[in-house]
Amino acid sequence: MNRIKGFCCNYTLSVEPDALKSEGLIPENVEIERLPCTGRLEVSELLDSFTQGVSAVFVVGCQLDKCHNLSGSRRASKRVSQAKKILEELEMDPGLVEMFFADRGETEPVVQAARLMSERTAG
Repeated sequence: MNRIKGFCCNYTLSVEPDALKSEGLIPENVEIERLPCTGRLEVSELLDSFTQGVSAVFVVGCQLDKCHNLSGSRRASKRVSQAKKILEELEMDPGLVEMFFADRGETEPVVQAARLMSERTAG
């Protein structure tokens, strides 16, 4: 089973990731790391996930115009774009890294992101 790594803003996810798994809302192969702000993520962290055996990586940050830390989601989005370019240069599918946005406390976009990225690697 492919491993999926998710990085999620602490303000967007109102439920513990383990609770999402136990309720069957996200696949068992998805690991979610909560961050104080996705703007703290570096391109190297996104790419290092692949060297640690992860098949795909996703980031869920605040809506661009509602970021708790003002520009954190913008920084994260730019870094995800940079990671996509590097994957292309390495002749890897850039769709293996993706950025998603959610409103504060909104769990459904996180669930949808986890399922989508799991589906992308299922084939």
